[in-house]
Amino acid sequence: MNIIYITLSEPRLSEHGIYPDLVRALIRASHHVTIVYAASPRQLKKTELTKEQGATILRVVVGENFDVGLIGKGINALKMEPLLKQAIRKYLKDARFDLCLYATPPVTFAGVAAYCKKHYGAGTFLMLKDIFPQNGVDIGLFGRNSLIHRYFRRKEKKLYALSDRIGCMSEGNLRYIREHEPWLDPKKLLVFPNTIEVEEETQRTEAEEDQKTRFLFGGNLGKPQAVSWLLAAMADERLTAREDIAFLIAGQGSEKEAVVKAAAAMPNLTYYEQLPTEEYDRLAGQADVGLISLDHRFTIPNYPSRILGYMKAEKPVLACTDEATDIRELVEKEAKCGLWCSSDDEEGFVQSVLWLADHREQREEMGRRGRSYLKQYFSVERSVRLLEESTNQ
Repeated sequence: MNIIYITLSEPRLSEHGIYPDLVRALIRASHHVTIVYAASPRQLKKTELTKEQGATILRVVVGENFDVGLIGKGINALKMEPLLKQAIRKYLKDARFDLCLYATPPVTFAGVAAYCKKHYGAGTFLMLKDIFPQNGVDIGLFGRNSLIHRYFRRKEKKLYALSDRIGCMSEGNLRYIREHEPWLDPKKLLVFPNTIEVEEETQRTEAEEDQKTRFLFGGNLGKPQAVSWLLAAMADERLTAREDIAFLIAGQGSEKEAVVKAAAAMPNLTYYEQLPTEEYDRLAGQADVGLISLDHRFTIPNYPSRILGYMKAEKPVLACTDEATDIRELVEKEAKCGLWCSSDDEEGFVQSVLWLADHREQREEMGRRGRSYLKQYFSVERSVRLLEESTNQ
């Protein structure tokens, strides 16, 4: 199968993550993958076509998509589609593709996917990782009746309409789309979970010998992650008084300065700038518990991929989320790999942290259960199989 994969995620195929792991798995399964990447002007001076690690990569210089604010993102979203289509026409005019693969965010790939569907006769598969613009409404970025919501809502519906298959991250995601997009053919929809490579043996980093229980939050530090709530909960005096409890935060985002300020005031909080994969993996190996945080106002069932890294490293999870996501069922009932509390419940967070710190054997057993569940249900080979089955239908 010849696959064209359109993405905002930089194709670092030597690293790990849900997207590079998927690309490598497709290549191992003898599929030919061409990645069309919307690159930042900070990264690249001009568009280029290269071959790397078995994949063809077309890096297209478009506008800046990160750290530019909502208005900047909106302007660059308008410029992105024509620039990507122009590059595809120029560099891939003689190519042949069976499948066009893309993910949200953004919803603004609709025109590019439509072009590939018409020009190449390719099937179209949407990996639904973000339900936008509703998530923006949920956390107050813009109103439901605003111009920006109407614009992106039209883009969203166009993307859903042209997609032959829509892969939802979880059963909760699937139910949400069925309920809120009843006009969609239900045969289009399937559960297509986040998956990663799971080696038979994982390299474990030895934990520190000072008997501290380390809680790690890694990833984007933005409004959706309820960072201000998380920092306030960490600052509870019952936690700061415990010298055997430490919090680690690693990442970048709009809330970074708030984290830096909190780390300067809290002796048990350490902040790390966004780390290279190898260094982050080492830090995760030294942690004892992985933290997930999502704004409690979300009405859409988000399912952050960060949890897979914790499960892979045999770390129990403390998930602090909204009530809509079914990640609570994963953590408490299905994988039984951690604890859950609502992300507006500081007392629930404090009690969960204290319990995990005081019950080492139980938390280590949670970590082992998480890795076992990951191997069974979230291995990247499952994604390859689902894509192959969807294309053959």
